[in-house]
Amino acid sequence: MITGSSVRQFKVLNIERISEKLFESREIREKLCRDYCIEDIDDPVKMADSLVSSMGQVRLSDSSTEYLEDNRTVFRAAALALASNMRQWSRFLSRRLKFESLLEQYDPISFSHAVEVDGARLRDVADCLGGQTGWGDAKAMAKWATMLARVTDYFSALNELRRDMETGVDGGEVVPVLAAFLGSPSKRLEKKRPPPSGMESWKAPGMGMVLASEFLRNLHWAAFKPDRHINRLLGRWFPEVVRKKSERADTIAREILYCGSKDVITALTYSLAGMTVTPKGCNFTKADNLVWALGAHVEKKNRESDEVYWKTAGAP
Repeated sequence: MITGSSVRQFKVLNIERISEKLFESREIREKLCRDYCIEDIDDPVKMADSLVSSMGQVRLSDSSTEYLEDNRTVFRAAALALASNMRQWSRFLSRRLKFESLLEQYDPISFSHAVEVDGARLRDVADCLGGQTGWGDAKAMAKWATMLARVTDYFSALNELRRDMETGVDGGEVVPVLAAFLGSPSKRLEKKRPPPSGMESWKAPGMGMVLASEFLRNLHWAAFKPDRHINRLLGRWFPEVVRKKSERADTIAREILYCGSKDVITALTYSLAGMTVTPKGCNFTKADNLVWALGAHVEKKNRESDEVYWKTAGAP
């Protein structure tokens, strides 16, 4: 029998409360429903599930044929990650059909050829994306397409790299560690884990750890993406967890990734912290999507409330 004194108490995200606050305001609820094409019903928890589903990063069924592991899937994951870079996602969604047409429905070989024969194709992609990073993101997509046209077994190689990197890390840590590596690979680690034939480096074109996290989540590999909304809210709600995970992040960066970058260590810190405070049974990516949406639409920077978004859990 477990007594109260033998149970360690800790704080985790209150997913239900986050869902309620996300859809509490009529104005915000209507905007989310409009932007993400979800139904406005009197059930914030179900609406939150619909919002997460619309983002397309949580696998609904392991047996679904929707998620074929080929280079078209990889190119789609990379292109959508780059499309999320420093721009309003709802604006991108309004142009997504045109974007997908320009990218030849995410066929890397066809898109790579189209860029070669059509000098305006990349500019059209950049215009479709908009924002200050539009041109750079479009060029990065072209680099991805060229790479995937050469390396037909990229996904298999990436999956093998993931298995190799599980050594020395806890189970949930491998995805953020892999994202950090793809975003900023050290030469020392690349000697131990060389890229497949046809690739000079594992470096993900146009991506640091944050966008590489988004790329892997688009492949349905669950993790927290350490973007500005996530970092701000986790730092505000769980400062003690962030401090503790900074030590682990430093160890991973230096001993596993052979990297001393402060940016990488910080990104790892918040990614690990987010997974730590995700309640049992909740997908990491789902928790991240909801915290991100809350930060983007409700708990905005310099306008945060004193609302409590966590609950106490216990473990023997």
